[in-house]
Amino acid sequence: MSRGATDPETEARQVRPQEENDELGQWLEDLFDGTAEATVLGLPSLLIAVFSGELVASAAALGAAVALSWGVAAYRNGRLSLGPEWPPVSVFYGGIRLLWYNTVYLAAVFGVVTSGLFPTTPSGLAAAIVAGVGVATVGVLTFPFVAAAADSVRRA
Repeated sequence: MSRGATDPETEARQVRPQEENDELGQWLEDLFDGTAEATVLGLPSLLIAVFSGELVASAAALGAAVALSWGVAAYRNGRLSLGPEWPPVSVFYGGIRLLWYNTVYLAAVFGVVTSGLFPTTPSGLAAAIVAGVGVATVGVLTFPFVAAAADSVRRA
């Protein structure tokens, strides 16, 4: 089939300007981007949590993943601003993000597992999720400071 002329309706649809996102659409876009960033860059630690065989480790990793995703989205959306601005996307900051997100996941997982405070019961797993959220929240709030410090060391 050759690429000939298309009907006027198809051409009108192709040249129509893209609509701007409303506030909810922008939040969902930032949440999608934050989830992708936190899970893809933190994949090594998430795999360690999953393959450890501990349900408590997976629960803590789940809580940390949710908190990182929401925290990154909130910073990007401008709903959360504490200290320095969220670092821009670049190779340098990508490396910092890779190290930091994996550190946060490992801190959540191993902190919860080694504490021995969370049994493998439904309430224990729920508490492990909450603990993972807490650790990751601290990680999200401190990341702009860590990135700014790394940038100042790089520039010095």
